[in-house]
Amino acid sequence: MSATLDFTEFDTEGATLALPRSNGELVFDAPWQGRLFGLVVHLCKTGAFEWDEFKTHLIAVIDESGLVDVCDPGVYYRQFGEAFCRLAGQKRFFEPDALEQRTRVELEHLSHDDHDHDHDHHH
Repeated sequence: MSATLDFTEFDTEGATLALPRSNGELVFDAPWQGRLFGLVVHLCKTGAFEWDEFKTHLIAVIDESGLVDVCDPGVYYRQFGEAFCRLAGQKRFFEPDALEQRTRVELEHLSHDDHDHDHDHHH
């Protein structure tokens, strides 16, 4: 049985949860954002959690951050990730410590990514 994804609030322009879009296409600033989004959608479809549960966390994170304008993918997906971490913790998807470490590593990467340069990275 597959869970239904209720994207209404994610697809309404101007809704708190509206996904960053440009001309109707989803916008991602960086590859990790697309991966994160795909992962959350996939886990929901496979029944790991209810979409509404995730939505509740996301609303809470956005509320706490005080950032109402989340049209910026960089901001939005950090909140998306935070919401997912909380959900994962609640659901015990991962060992909290492992997740903590992983998240810290990711955040390190994120904070070192300054967005001033063009996107032609040479690794």
